[in-house]
Order: sequence, then structure tokens, then C-alpha cells
Amino acid sequence: MMKDEVTTPCDSAHAPQTDLVQKLQEEFAGIALDPSSNGSDVCECDTANAPMPITAIPTERPENMILFGGAITCSFPRRYTDVSDVREVPNNQEAFVDANRDESFIVELLELKENVTDAGSARWFLEDLTVEQASENSLVVEEENSVPAANVPNLDANTTVNAVIGTMVYLANIRLRVVGTDILVIVYEPLVISEHSESAQAVGAGATVPALQAGLMPAADVFKQVLFTFNVHDWSLFGSANE
Repeated sequence: MMKDEVTTPCDSAHAPQTDLVQKLQEEFAGIALDPSSNGSDVCECDTANAPMPITAIPTERPENMILFGGAITCSFPRRYTDVSDVREVPNNQEAFVDANRDESFIVELLELKENVTDAGSARWFLEDLTVEQASENSLVVEEENSVPAANVPNLDANTTVNAVIGTMVYLANIRLRVVGTDILVIVYEPLVISEHSESAQAVGAGATVPALQAGLMPAADVFKQVLFTFNVHDWSLFGSANE
């Protein structure tokens, strides 16, 4: 049903971890913001192609990338490298990792879970993921929220998109009922790099340097940028033509 393709580009001092729950809640609340209301000067331009607002200005910029052989595109920083270059990845997944920060980004295609209600879908998938990975660090700290159509402008306005945040996880569920598919967009952001992680060999174990301090786009903004630019070009990817 889905083909294993190589992903390629389409175009050319530690901060204290205080009040973590409040930080995540503030980041999560940003998902529902009007894309044009970020407190900055607004230029007169084509808002349909405007970049997703981010919480600050990093030095890196996202690139438009093709997934699943071009069936899907979205934008994210090039520092996330294709995991399939070093190990096998399931045909229904595209997985990327920033080995220097132990961050990862995954897009996964699943058969639609008919027994899961739209309103609680993202939270359901996060809890299921937590059980599957036996992880105590993905505890949900904020209620699930529906992502406004303005923040996923390339999807049909009637598409259900929900998001939820765990302690180290940003997860969105895009429900494509017309082709019987649940799409998961997941960004992992560890607060501490484990001494057992491969990343520890490159940058050492311990608390991670805040992304902006390192000149990088924060995981929360990577998550929002992926959703804002997420676009399906070839619906036969799902085994049923939609357009």
C-alpha cells in the first residue's frame, strides 16, 4: 500500500528547567494562535503561503522536504536527518533525528481507528504510545486541543486535526476519514540527554541547551511548522484515490 522511499529536499550555559508544566502549556496554547497574530509587524503578502509563526527567531530555517516519495511534503530544519539512511524504517513511517540534541521527528500512517472519537484522538494516540514504549516521561500535562484550519492551510477545512503535548512529546493526529487513515506527526524533545543515548557520545549527557540559545528552531516551532506546511499531493499513497 505504501512504498519505502528515500526522503530528499525539495527546494533549495544551560537554562534552568523551572515551571516545566507552565512552559509546555504556553507552547501548546500557541498551536491555536491565529497565524497572523504573533505580535510582530505584518507585511502585505500572500497569507496562504506565509510561514507558521514561531516563538522567536532562530538562525536556521526550515526546508521543504518530500516524504513517501513525494506523496506528502512539509517543511522542517535540515538538521533532522533521515533515519532510513542508517537503519530500516517501516514503510508506513518517515523518521528523522537530530543526533546532536537527541530530538526526533516522525510522520506515521495508520489505519483509521474507528473506535476512537475525533475529539479525543490525539490524547488516545499519545496514551497508546506511552503504554507501547513503557514510558513514564510522556505524561500528558495539557488537555488535547483542536488545531484550527488556519494552522493547517493545505488540508481540507473539514479535516479533523488534534494536538496534545506530553512531557517530552508533541503529537498531532490528522484524521483522513475519506481514505481510512490516521496520520500521526510526532516531535520528541528530551529535556535531558541520557548517558545511554547515542547523542551523549557527540554532545555529552545532561540537560540540553535551549534551542534558541543554540541558534536552532525550538521543537514546539518545528511541530507547528510541519503542520502549517503539511500537504498531501498523491492520495494513492493511502490505497484509495481522493482527488
